[in-house]
Amino acid sequence: MQVVWRIWFAAIVFFGLIVFFPFMWVLLLNKNWYGIFHSLCKSWSRFILLCSGLRLDVEYEEVLDPKQAYIICPNHVSYIDIPVIFAIMPSVFVFVGKKSLSKIPIFGWVYKKTMILVDRSSNRSSYNAYKHASDRIESGIGITIYPEGGIPDAEVKLNRFKSGAFRLALEHQVDIVPVTFVDNKKRFPCGYVGGRPGKLRVFVHKPIAAEGYDLQKIHEFKKDVYDIINNKLTDYESR
Repeated sequence: MQVVWRIWFAAIVFFGLIVFFPFMWVLLLNKNWYGIFHSLCKSWSRFILLCSGLRLDVEYEEVLDPKQAYIICPNHVSYIDIPVIFAIMPSVFVFVGKKSLSKIPIFGWVYKKTMILVDRSSNRSSYNAYKHASDRIESGIGITIYPEGGIPDAEVKLNRFKSGAFRLALEHQVDIVPVTFVDNKKRFPCGYVGGRPGKLRVFVHKPIAAEGYDLQKIHEFKKDVYDIINNKLTDYESR
């Protein structure tokens, strides 16, 4: 039954891409239309989640400013993390994501055109991704970075954080918004072809101001954000 649902999910994603792709293609002709393109991505993401039976249960610790550029830092547990972030965050942003996803038919073309791709095995690729992210922040567009650097093994609750997101926040004095995904791993596991519909609990934490830290305190900054997400995961586990 889980395999059937996974196939249904893939069909919904493909159908959604076919329906939305012509509009996406037109909007990508002009970089000034990215805000409209982003709104379309939000609609596409909500369409996928709704039609696959995944219900969002989102708790916001604080109201976020939709016009402010944030650095969004969620824990990374599943491939559905991408549509969930699009569906729940009010501000405009781009993802920093792994280059290999650009090979997926249709989706990969849109992903490559709009997101910041990084090959973490290449120092040059990481440097270029960092520079592109800096340029986006300076233009008023937020960034979503998974600070773990990838989806950890299933038995790992929260992997060690890398420094890139926190260095960006400090250099540009941009607030970091930690996001805790509680059920994404259970609903759409990456280790095997399974999954099931149901509730996706998400906690969007209040922004953490970069101005309270400096580059000498980057490890403290990282630890504070790590502890926020880790403690929330522990809190949900105990319920």
